[in-house]
Amino acid sequence: MRRRSFLSLLAPSLAAGFVLLPMAVAPAVAKSQDGPLQPGEAKALIKALGDAAVDMLSNQQSTQQEKIRRFRHLLNQSFALKGIGRFALGRYWRHASRTQRRRYLKLFEDYIVNSYAARFGNYAGESFLVLDERIDDRGRATVSTRIQRPGGEPVEVVWYLHERSGSVRIVDVMVEGISMSLTQRSDFASAVRTAGGDLDVFLNTLEAKVRSIDIEPSKSQ
Repeated sequence: MRRRSFLSLLAPSLAAGFVLLPMAVAPAVAKSQDGPLQPGEAKALIKALGDAAVDMLSNQQSTQQEKIRRFRHLLNQSFALKGIGRFALGRYWRHASRTQRRRYLKLFEDYIVNSYAARFGNYAGESFLVLDERIDDRGRATVSTRIQRPGGEPVEVVWYLHERSGSVRIVDVMVEGISMSLTQRSDFASAVRTAGGDLDVFLNTLEAKVRSIDIEPSKSQ
């Protein structure tokens, strides 16, 4: 449980650190094409993602609000956010009304943005190394990377990308063998059960959580 709790806190920092890119990089990440990914393409996309993120996080002149704005844009450009959100809600998605679904997807995006924005200040000179990629004949790619922390053990991160309808999106991130999508799904399932299976109660709780997240810049910055 301690390991899972640590990784649950670490993953948003990693995602915030290495998905936050300048707006100009977005077209390269959310690539559109007519066929499956070709060898080297997924690897190049993730490398561009990581390299640009390091540059961004190293820029002390960017304000917190500017980082949040860019992160929200890149989150939607680079990740299959709606699909991840549906997966995270699990079987409860099927029972949700249209109104509940719309509210949930908006809250899910805000939850991710605010949670990661609260950790922008965690960047401390980490370096990002792309190791390998694997692509199958369905346009699915797996890119293995490593984040080297100054004075700490390296962290292995695997990115999963799908090509669908001509666009490439990240569908999951695995940190040290732990799937962030599965972790979020488990957490949300527990929260819905705590709410007695009432989705409206769960959504109210999620909204309160979103509002309570402190996204002010770190005092150490």
